[in-house]
Amino acid sequence: MLNYIKIDLRKISIVLLYLLPVTLLTGPAIPDISITFICLFFLLSSIIQKNFNWIKSKWVIAALFFWLSIIFISFFSYNFIISITESLIFIRYILFCIAIAYWLIISKKDLNTLLIIIFFTLVFVILDCLYQFINYDSLKGFGPDIFGFTSTHYGRLTGPFDDDIPGSHISRYIFFPILYFVLLNNKTYFLNITLILYISLSIFIVWLSGEAMAFATTMLGMILLILFINKKRKIFIISIILSGIFIFLTNTYHKMNYDYNVISSTPFHHGLLIEKFGPCYFDKDKTCSKIIKTNPKFSQVINNFDQSVYFGIYSDALKMWIDNKITGVGLNNYESMCLANIKYSSIKINYGNCSAHPHNIYIQFLSETGIIGLLSFIVMLIFIFIRIVKNISNPYNKFSLLIFCTLFWPIMSTGSLLKNWYGIEVFFALGLLICLTKFNFKNQDEIR
Repeated sequence: MLNYIKIDLRKISIVLLYLLPVTLLTGPAIPDISITFICLFFLLSSIIQKNFNWIKSKWVIAALFFWLSIIFISFFSYNFIISITESLIFIRYILFCIAIAYWLIISKKDLNTLLIIIFFTLVFVILDCLYQFINYDSLKGFGPDIFGFTSTHYGRLTGPFDDDIPGSHISRYIFFPILYFVLLNNKTYFLNITLILYISLSIFIVWLSGEAMAFATTMLGMILLILFINKKRKIFIISIILSGIFIFLTNTYHKMNYDYNVISSTPFHHGLLIEKFGPCYFDKDKTCSKIIKTNPKFSQVINNFDQSVYFGIYSDALKMWIDNKITGVGLNNYESMCLANIKYSSIKINYGNCSAHPHNIYIQFLSETGIIGLLSFIVMLIFIFIRIVKNISNPYNKFSLLIFCTLFWPIMSTGSLLKNWYGIEVFFALGLLICLTKFNFKNQDEIR
């Protein structure tokens, strides 16, 4: 009876895991329910089988210590209820990672199945974004996706997400399917061409999405891919060149680059004011215009960073930390503290004085959990990093390292790990890259 329960729980959980790349396209609710059930089934299976060997791993110990530390700092937070609630439910992310690494993905077959599913979901996102791009309208921007989703910000893609996040989604998972292609012994032209198109179109869509940080981390990963992986290196280089050609042709010939006049340009949020020209909806033979506010070029934001919205958000967060160095203001208390105290509320043109979170995971943990929370989080990452590099000659570990770098590169704007969708995306990738470190390239059938 116990064996039946164990097998049944794992089977249900692995189906939920296989469906996760698909359900992530639907929003945060279904994925959050899925990983919660996976965590519950994993704990129940561990109790029934009396198997807690997973707790011996150093990174797991560090992760659990991090969780206890954020619970501890809640007793010193500005809003205890918010902080303790967020701290307690954060355990689902950690348990989800553990379940992937030690319970769900236990063979190369399990891994390959998940990588293939990720590949096809990314292809779907890419094709959906290309559909939006093809249906560009000068006055409306990119067209609706196949579900009818359109961006609320001019010049941004949504794909199937009903939000401006397809670039960041692709950037987090682009390298997992590449691993599958690299490990295939089949060297047919069809597979090579498929890989080239997959990589080049992925890079192109990430660039086209307008998500500068997603594009930067994707290119960082591609550089590391070329440096680390000898197999198919020529294909990687060809793919980057082809994506560069796509970008050049779009910049040179697509009408979105010449159907407007710049009225004014500042580094502020929505600081680019342009007048767009296009056929009138009521009479296609006439030309109409529309005034649009959108974000300035990334280079202008960087060159005038002290005037950007990010500088204001980071400055507010650092002020909170300076006044609460040890324990911070409390997990997910950034916005509440900003609204409650004008000292932490700087003027951000076209944005509002307060943000929902600090837009950088390290600055967020520093301001909300202080030195205790940030250091314990970094210690957890260090143990995962050590686990990866101690066998860096293994191709699986090399992929783990480059994905780890793209996820946790410190100098970039990010979402909040406390928000369902972003947190699930990051910890799903983290759990999978930890899992990769348990595979032996010389014996690909089973985990060591």
